Amino acid sequence: MRIRIDNIECRNSHGTYEIVKWYNNTYYGSEARMIADGYERKVFPDGNWAMTKDWHTVHGSCFANKESCYTIAMLKWDADEYCNELVSVGSRLLDLSKEERDAFFEVYRYAEDRIKQENLEEDED
Repeated sequence: MRIRIDNIECRNSHGTYEIVKWYNNTYYGSEARMIADGYERKVFPDGNWAMTKDWHTVHGSCFANKESCYTIAMLKWDADEYCNELVSVGSRLLDLSKEERDAFFEVYRYAEDRIKQENLEEDED
């Protein structure tokens, strides 16, 4: 299940439903600029790589996608109450703009219904 409105998304990641906020990845496409700024590309024995300068290191995976995200909250199904428990990560929910909060609660509303439906169907099996 994936539900995304604007830059807010609910997805199932490793068996946990999480609501994430997407943002533009400033590292995407910046490898040449960073080399011009004095960064060096370091390749590790396992094939991974990073850009390094002084004490700053950026792993190569940071350059792969136009967007990146972080978790705002997780939804945990409570089978006894037949609903989800919303667990916020620190104050991240409070840090959203009004538009992002509106999108968050719309995504949450859809996700709540979908997760409830999925779990009730499992209980019937």
